Amino acid sequence: MKKNTTVFIVEDEMLIAACLKNQLEEAGFTILGNVTRGEKSIEEIQRLREENNEPDIVLMDINLRGAMNGIDTAHEISNRYNCGIIFLTGQSSKEVYKRSFCIKPFGYVLKPYDLEQMIMTIEIAAYQRRLELENKRIRKELEQLLSEKTKENTEVLELYKAIIENSLAAICIIQEGRFVFANQAIANTLGYTLEEIFAMEQPDIVRLAHPADRERLLSISEKRLQGMEVPQYTTFRIITKEGEIRWMKSFVKLVNYMGKPALHQTFLDVTDYINR
Repeated sequence: MKKNTTVFIVEDEMLIAACLKNQLEEAGFTILGNVTRGEKSIEEIQRLREENNEPDIVLMDINLRGAMNGIDTAHEISNRYNCGIIFLTGQSSKEVYKRSFCIKPFGYVLKPYDLEQMIMTIEIAAYQRRLELENKRIRKELEQLLSEKTKENTEVLELYKAIIENSLAAICIIQEGRFVFANQAIANTLGYTLEEIFAMEQPDIVRLAHPADRERLLSISEKRLQGMEVPQYTTFRIITKEGEIRWMKSFVKLVNYMGKPALHQTFLDVTDYINR
């Protein structure tokens, strides 16, 4: 994936920026730009978009000098472009995360950074971004189809089914402690058949999570169902039918299904990155 991932660096310490650029290029990433100011980064990313070369990932220093700090700059970039934001920060305080949470970044890297952690964070973020763009494309296609009155409903449903069933991402909807929807990818991930998955009740679903992660996941799910603000992304371990422990990163959204709240979830298997 590295050779296909493009990165833009916004870091006001020129020595750190130059070193990071060289290290990431040696790791196989393509660096499209390297600037020290937020205003300049927006100009450069706009130019790259016009050249049909918008970066996949923007590494954004939070404490930029100038008229715009890193959080303000990232907010502007997120509103205008499809770049995934990874914040670089020398602070690990809750205040930093609270200020940047609304931007929904793809990750944080603490300075002084560890190169292996940096590479892993970029790779996971790039993967997430590609899935999000794919989901946006799918939604747009479905909206276009639904707006074409000449299309039969059965055609739309068949297309939607084909898209979801052939997705590389594991997708499901959980409502009132039961799976009400699951694609084949989630069955492959968990090692169960779809029939077994749909037969599961809440205690069975809870047991899919590693014991060390269950309480945290239940708390997050309960808060989300209550409409409380919680992180969009969650990393945890599952136990497959064969007893294998796999690391998952989930993207969860509260939706209304058949008039009742439900959790729409997309899962990525990140075990290979975690176990490096």
